[in-house]
Amino acid sequence: MLELALIIFFSVMAYQVASIVVRESAIFREFGQSRLLGASALLFPFGPFMWLIVPRLSVPTLLGASVVFLCYLPAIILARRSARVFESAGTDRVRRAQEATTKAQLAGFIGFIYIAIVVAYALIIRSYAGYP
Repeated sequence: MLELALIIFFSVMAYQVASIVVRESAIFREFGQSRLLGASALLFPFGPFMWLIVPRLSVPTLLGASVVFLCYLPAIILARRSARVFESAGTDRVRRAQEATTKAQLAGFIGFIYIAIVVAYALIIRSYAGYP
């Protein structure tokens, strides 16, 4: 149930980031920033979706967590780079582009927290599985 709620949340965040990047592509181009932020944000919903699939494939927990981690890492890296440039721009024209970077970073960090909680839960359950 948590995964379904997170898939919806990350889908909404991915749509918002991607649509802002498309609308503000002129600003991204003007400041020499990659518009791949919008495309990498579309990976957000695949994190919880992958976590639904990983246990069924008998993949080790940490390997599965690494794959899920890669759904959030590219967007965070691109968003941080763009955010630095937009913050130093000193103009209000970049406000919407900054909003996209902020949303991408927020969603990525929520994804990292999600991974940490799920891995901790899986490891705790696995450690208690042998005890009556």
